[in-house]
Amino acid sequence: MDRHPDVARQLAEVINDQSPQSAETLKTAISSLIRSVRDRLDMEVGFLSEFNEDQRVFRFVDCARDANLVSAGSCGPLKDSFCEMIADGRLSQLVPDTAASGEMDLVPEFSLIPVKSHVSVPVVLSDGHTFGTFCIFSREVKPELNNKSLLLVRVFADVIAALIEDARKGSEENRKRQDMILGLLERDELLLHAQPICGLHDKGIQGFELLARLSTDLDLSPAQLFIDADRLGLSAAIGMRVIEKSRHALAVLPEDAYVSINVTPAFLEACDITGIYSPEESQRIVLELTEHEEIADYDLLNEKLRPLRESGMRLAIDDAGAGYASMRHILLLSPDMLKLDMSLIRDIDQDRDKQSLVAALRGFAQVQGYKVVAEGIETEAELAELETLNVCCGQGYLLSRPQPLDTFRK
Repeated sequence: MDRHPDVARQLAEVINDQSPQSAETLKTAISSLIRSVRDRLDMEVGFLSEFNEDQRVFRFVDCARDANLVSAGSCGPLKDSFCEMIADGRLSQLVPDTAASGEMDLVPEFSLIPVKSHVSVPVVLSDGHTFGTFCIFSREVKPELNNKSLLLVRVFADVIAALIEDARKGSEENRKRQDMILGLLERDELLLHAQPICGLHDKGIQGFELLARLSTDLDLSPAQLFIDADRLGLSAAIGMRVIEKSRHALAVLPEDAYVSINVTPAFLEACDITGIYSPEESQRIVLELTEHEEIADYDLLNEKLRPLRESGMRLAIDDAGAGYASMRHILLLSPDMLKLDMSLIRDIDQDRDKQSLVAALRGFAQVQGYKVVAEGIETEAELAELETLNVCCGQGYLLSRPQPLDTFRK
């Protein structure tokens, strides 16, 4: 039996390295495969075991309702276990009657668990190393088990092996990306640039949106950095670094301009940023909510926002008008600003529907006392149309591209 050398990376650790969605998908897939084979063969118990150094660990277990004979996560010595004997060929993989075959006397574990029939195969990875075993067994003799039964279990064992290998590869890639992100933070290679937010009539700068940039030549965009950080559980670390750096931005940028920082509901719920800014700094901070998904608990989010807004910070809803989620945010969070999604602004001078929607949002905002900012202004025609619609503020490449903070030093 050729044991797998990567004993440190147990399947449980590999699963933990996945994103929550990927981990759940993997667990569901393996569990479903085991149950499918157990049901097809009308057996009581199915399990996937893993060999870890000198231990045999039951990773996945599926049992009939009255046959809780093995539990997932339990382990014991590998040496001379039923699983090791299957893997090294000491036992037959197909046994309809263990008493008739003599296995009842050969396997010590059968004195504790009366396995009367089983179909068991090694789970072998593509490099030839044995991961563990896939076994289906019953406390009843099953004379109907045959070579077709064995072939079925072997095929499903191969599928499980492929799933495990894909997960291992994904886990390794995740670990490398995680190390890269942590390295960026440790080397202080996450920078902030500022994009002016201007009054559309006088073009005077009213505020700045802070945008993340990287001082490295890695093939990684800031957008992908945040996607990966969220997937790998590093969003809080990235978000807190942006918050810390925003204090430097406040010191560099003109004192009469506000500073807008992108935050997600998940970040606000996970991280307490109260007390980070001085009272004077808080008055200049706008928290720009950048979540596109539905928020599960608006009451909780409002409770998190309450002390921040009481300190003087303002709330902006990003991508307003882009869909259902942003409209719910507006209604349930009562923001101070609406940032119109750039999809509404693109070619607005040629699109009457966009003009009507922007006019409606501006009218609603005026009644509610919200300031409106148009994002993504790129042409003179778009700017002229927004001025006609009485949108007061905007940002975009036509007005100014994001620049290093020192470009706007007061």
